[in-house]
This record gives sequence, structure tokens and C-alpha cells, in this order.
Amino acid sequence: MSHMVVLLFLLPALVWWVQGQVASIRNIKKINLDAPIEDDASAPSDAEFEIVKKKVLESPKNLAIWQIGVSKNAVAISEEASLLGFNFARIQGSPSVKEITETILLVMLKPFEGLARRPSIIAFLPSVVLSDAQIKEVADSLHAVFGKDDLRVTTMTDLESELPDLIEKRTQEIAKNPQLAAPSVVQATAQAKAVATATANAAAGIPNKANQQKLPMNPTPSRGCFVCKKDIEAKTKQCSACKSVIYCSAECATKDWPTHKVMCGIYKQNMQRLADENLHGLPFDFYNAKKQLENFNQVPFLVEKDLHNVGVYRRLCQCFQQLQWGELTGELAVQMAAEGLEGNELGQFNCTGLPKELFPLGKALNAGVTPESIESWEDWYKAYGLDMSSPVALVFEMPLTVWYLIKKYAPTRMSMVRLCRRQLTIHMLGTEREADLIHIFSYILPLLPDTDIIIHMVGPTISKRLREDHQSYSFKAQNSTLTVTLTSAEYSLVHYDASYFGAQNKKTQGATPPDLVIILNGGVFQYQTFAPTIKLLMDKGARIVFTEPIETSAVVMGKQFESMKWTLSLPVAVNPFRQPVFQWKKEVNLPGWSNGFITGAGKFD
Repeated sequence: MSHMVVLLFLLPALVWWVQGQVASIRNIKKINLDAPIEDDASAPSDAEFEIVKKKVLESPKNLAIWQIGVSKNAVAISEEASLLGFNFARIQGSPSVKEITETILLVMLKPFEGLARRPSIIAFLPSVVLSDAQIKEVADSLHAVFGKDDLRVTTMTDLESELPDLIEKRTQEIAKNPQLAAPSVVQATAQAKAVATATANAAAGIPNKANQQKLPMNPTPSRGCFVCKKDIEAKTKQCSACKSVIYCSAECATKDWPTHKVMCGIYKQNMQRLADENLHGLPFDFYNAKKQLENFNQVPFLVEKDLHNVGVYRRLCQCFQQLQWGELTGELAVQMAAEGLEGNELGQFNCTGLPKELFPLGKALNAGVTPESIESWEDWYKAYGLDMSSPVALVFEMPLTVWYLIKKYAPTRMSMVRLCRRQLTIHMLGTEREADLIHIFSYILPLLPDTDIIIHMVGPTISKRLREDHQSYSFKAQNSTLTVTLTSAEYSLVHYDASYFGAQNKKTQGATPPDLVIILNGGVFQYQTFAPTIKLLMDKGARIVFTEPIETSAVVMGKQFESMKWTLSLPVAVNPFRQPVFQWKKEVNLPGWSNGFITGAGKFD
């Protein structure tokens, strides 16, 4: 799943802020753009946009690349990790060519951040709702304003080979005139200083935390209508049967019923499970049956804990979205190997931002605790003497989910060479955030004693820019070993039979096909490229385990499997190591968490 597409799926959680900003885009002299964008009748007229087209030519041009993301109901524009603009489609469905063009032009006049400006290149991110023909239509519309020589319109995929040169030219431009930098570049400069300070502190044995200015927790954002997408300031209406879908009026509910009735029963079961199994009943001070940390408050929460933009927590916000998956792990490795930290195990550990109770990396469980006794977050926290106020679960949900899936579903395969040792080969597909948490995967070692583990992380959105020494990592602890490799590719037969990995990395020579295939937060059938991958795995008889953020996605996946003459052999189950952050959604009440639900396909004993 493209990390930038994921960004667009996450952005609705920030709507409380974004919609307050949208008005600033529309505040253009002589044009009344203050009406709700969802109301097509009040949209800017063609005559009004002729004025916009003339004014936008006055915006100064620079060498920046604007990234355009189009999701099923919105368009977002970013420059060097700064969100410049965001608009919802006026009617139900994905944004039209006209709406995308309008948004780009308006942002050139009044971006969320910084002064009016226009880029040299418009580059579309991968999108499941935008066709090549629509991109060409947008290009034609923009070229009618600027001319082909003045503005290039392309895709990030087509631009990839040119990026190093383009980035170098942009860097030189900013060096000559720092005022041309996007706000995120200014922020990155501050981050670089912070990293240097953190490295020096780590060398001195000072934990890697920042005295961050506290942010107030955000109030719950306004709800939105599932049908017309309007904000609902008054009391909301919802389906009386499933109580999961939000409407602004009886008219919108009636309009949605022909579609909604197909899923209503499934939604009702999902909502009932939330209550029957007390899914909010996690043991944390910040997430329990009475109080839940929600996604729109994740950043203020990290700031409160002095962990925003620190160590392994850096992927929990959008501040580093300009870095591709896997690059933050490489950055952390460089920081840990910095001058002054050679041989300083504590100093290297402090770069991670983890609490002292977890020192050193891959630390053994406390005396008297066995892996078999760990069934929940509370068990694991107690195994290390962690306080239930510690936020480490926000990042450890990835490695502990992998361990839990291995524990429940991976076969036991003993080494033919080393007696009394278990061998495990795991293939993780569609890898994204987990590629930037590799150092904490070392904590699965004490949970799998006397085991040699190889994890191959494969996905097209893993960075292709990784240095060779940042494409694999090895750890040893508690008489177990772990090797993790990163491969930027669509998964294919050469990956399944392990011939590719053996040729690429001597540490994995002799590796076998996977004992278990894991796809975290998959959304598998949203992406056409996953269908042949699943077919390959099913034809090979592989054991595949999926996690999904919401139960409905797993249920729908089961229906899709049936349509392809396959079946899901594991019933949908709740993951006890789901991330303790509730995925609040504007238009539905469906319960969701990162890695919230588990299902699987293949032959399980």
C-alpha cells in the first residue's frame, strides 16, 4: 500500500483542523468562495475561475515538486512534507478533474502554509481512484493556464529516476534563497539540530527525550454525513439498526439504504462485538474501558510524553512523510553508529527513545516470566516492569503482533544442522511502517528462545534509495538470532522460493520458502497488484495471516476470497496486541485499531 495513499486515508482524522483551514484557500479577493465546497450550487463559477487563472500567473515560481494525492473523496496537495491544501469532493464519489484542477490553482494563491507560490512540477501519487486519462485531463487544463513549458504534470512513479537530480537543484535553490523553502524544510533543519543534540546526549548517557512544549488535547471533531459529506453541527442521526453509519438527515439515510442494507447486518455484528467483548477494555492509563486515546490526539499525546519526533516514535505523525519506508530505520542506525557511540550500548539504546526498563535491545524477560505466560499487553508490560502509562505499545504493536501470529500460526520446523533449534522464515508483504521499527523487532527474540528467525519484508513502497547496509539488519539475544531484510519490489515467485534472498544476502543463503506469510493492515483487494500475489500464495499452499484495522474489512475480504474460489480458513479474531489508539472516523462509528483484527488463509494445523 503506497505510504502516500495511506496518508490520504489517515487525513480524515485531521479534518477538525483541515476544514478550519479550507476557508483560507477560498478567501480570494473579488471571489465569493466561502460557501461549503460540498454544495455544488455554490461552487465558483467558470467566470470566477477565469479571474483565478489570471491571478495565479502572478504567483512566484520555484523548483519545487508538488505531490497530488487523490483518494475516494478528497484531494490533497503537499510540498516537501508540508500539507498545502485539501478539499473534499462536492458530491458523493471521488474528486472530478475540474475539482482537482481548481484545488491546485487555488492552493497556488493561498496555501495552508507559506506565501503564494507555484511549482515547476505537479506529480500525482499512486491512487486507486484516479486513472491515467484523468491525469492527462488535469494536465491539459493546467497547461491551458501556464503552457507545457512552464509547468510539468506527471506522476511520482514516472519521476522517480529523476528525483536525485531534481532534489539537488531544489536544494541549491533553497541554499541561495532560504525563503523559498517549504515550512517542512525549515522544520527539518530544526529536526537535524535536534538529532545532533540527541546523539550528543546519548553519548553522555542522557535519555533521548525533548522538553517539548505541551499541546492541549483536541476536542472530538465534528461528525460528517456518510452520504453528502457535510459537517453535522447539530445532533447526528445514525442507522437505527446497526448504529454505525452517520447521516445528517432522514433523506440521506433513505438515499443510502439500497447500498447500506447489504452491509447493515455485518456492521451491527461489529458494533455488538465492541460491547460484548469489551474491546475498549485495554489495561493502559491512557486507553481503557472509561478513557480512550483517539487518533486525532496521538500527536498531542506524544508531545505530552516528550516523544514526538523521537527515535522509534517518529512514524507516528506526518513530520517525516518525505522519507520513504525503511529510511528512518537507516537514519537510526547511522545515529547509533555516530562518533562517540561506538561500543556504547546504553548510548545507542538511548537513541531509540525507549524507557530504561527495556535496556538493552532484545532484553530478556524478567526472572520467572516465560513466553507461554504472555497473552496480553498487561502480561508483556509486567514482564519488563513497565508502568501502564508507558506509550511503548504504540510502536510495539507491530513486533508483538508478528510474534503473536508466529506463536499461534507458524509451524515448528527444527534445524537439520543445529540440534534443538527451531528455524523460522517469515515473509511480510506490503510492508510500510514496520520497516521503520526494525530495531524493536529484536524484542521477539526472548519470546522465541533457541530460534533462528529470518524475516523478509517485501513491498513496492519500501525505499529504493536504501544503502546496501540498510537493506538488512541482524540481532542476537537470549540464544536466538534474527535477520530482517528489506526489499522494494512486488512479491513474486523468486521471493517465495527464496532464491532471490539467497543471492542477495549471504546471511539468508539456504533460506526456505516461508513458514508463514504475514500481511499487516493489508486492505489487500484495494490494490490490483495484490491479486496475483494472493493467487501465487494460494497455489503454493502457503499459510497467510492478515490483519485489518476494522473487522468489516476482514469480512469483506472473506467474500472476495469466495468469489475467487478460495476461502479464509481462520475466523476473524481480535488481536490482543492491537495498537491502543482508537481509529476515530468522521462518518462511521465502526470500531478500529491498527492491526485490530486477524484472519487467514491456507492450511493451519
